[in-house]
Amino acid sequence: MKTTRKDREGFYKEMQKCLMEKKPDEMVITFREITKQNRVGLHSCSMQMPNAVAVPTFYLEDLYPSYENGTAPEDIAESMINYAKENNLPCLPGNIDIESYKGAKKSLGLTILGIERNKEYLADMVYEQIEDLALIPILFSNDVYGPGCIKIRKCMVEDWGVSEEEVMREAKENAPRLLPLVFKQLNEALHEEEKSEDAELFVISNRYFAGGAAVAFYPHVLEGIAKALGCNLYILPSSVNEMILMTDRGQDPAFLFEIVREVNRTEVPPTEVLSDSIYYYSVCEDRFSRLLPTSF
Repeated sequence: MKTTRKDREGFYKEMQKCLMEKKPDEMVITFREITKQNRVGLHSCSMQMPNAVAVPTFYLEDLYPSYENGTAPEDIAESMINYAKENNLPCLPGNIDIESYKGAKKSLGLTILGIERNKEYLADMVYEQIEDLALIPILFSNDVYGPGCIKIRKCMVEDWGVSEEEVMREAKENAPRLLPLVFKQLNEALHEEEKSEDAELFVISNRYFAGGAAVAFYPHVLEGIAKALGCNLYILPSSVNEMILMTDRGQDPAFLFEIVREVNRTEVPPTEVLSDSIYYYSVCEDRFSRLLPTSF
């Protein structure tokens, strides 16, 4: 049976009711409707215990499949509350110090989003525009809770008393160490097959395959890969998490453009779509450029 918006709204209201009834008195629960990247709207629920700095946040959309599979809202709420009581942290993951730039800058890295789908979302963020893409500095951590990041907003930079240009420069220098490049043949990445001597498709990302499409803009990455392969490159935005590189063997760019559009519509989660564009790297010009449909 097809899920309707009314079904989901009823679930969200029931979850709010159950959570407020079951929570301990000292826990503060905040419900918000927020717009995530790529204009995706979600119902968030943050659950804070006294003296906690970093608090668990759940998205009720992620919990709906459990409800569809028969788990009662009361049981979902109880699991959320138990998790929140155990995972309210006295400091940010990775012990990131966001109060001072000196403490924060060692955790600076990079992620990336498409500008067209995120104009409002990007309005108060620090970023560098590269064609139709936004290269965004982040604070990155990886600890027992797994990898996570905080995107740098303009108000944070103002509080630190530094310039946006300095933060971006530091993030570019730091990202290759913090979020190192992964470069694989596509068949190797998908199927763990042995490398091929005549491969034409490659995947680049960071070690965590999270926001890893940004590695294309690490210093000298595209230049080094193109020179090693001995040819120019088509760059296909697989998602915000990785880029696909294709050696230029005279392919029809119009066909590549349609592939990207179709994959974005059918295969990539809405929050992870990067762009419907395709790009080109010319090794002799050391130039990354967007290819527009009108040009082919």
